[in-house]
Amino acid sequence: MSQWTQQEIDATFKKIQAKAATDKDFRQKVLSDPNAAIKEISGKDVPTDIKLNVIENKPGVDQTFVLPDFVGEELTDEQLDDVAGGRCKGQCNCAGTGNYSS
Repeated sequence: MSQWTQQEIDATFKKIQAKAATDKDFRQKVLSDPNAAIKEISGKDVPTDIKLNVIENKPGVDQTFVLPDFVGEELTDEQLDDVAGGRCKGQCNCAGTGNYSS
């Protein structure tokens, strides 16, 4: 959140987790309108360019993971620039060999 420090984000997240664990109405607010819940806790608005998705951990599930965006078969412009510039960020299957073919 561009107008927030990382410390503010972390502190707000902890407060939201604590309150949502014990307050059913607040928990529902976090799920249905996370921006309003964040403002209630922090007093600050979430920037309009930030989109949030809040989910509940399901009973019997120990950990929920968020997958990265799917990039498919084609390389992005940034990935093409990296490969053309000789840089590999672990997504080009080169394993540091200099072989940039997929």
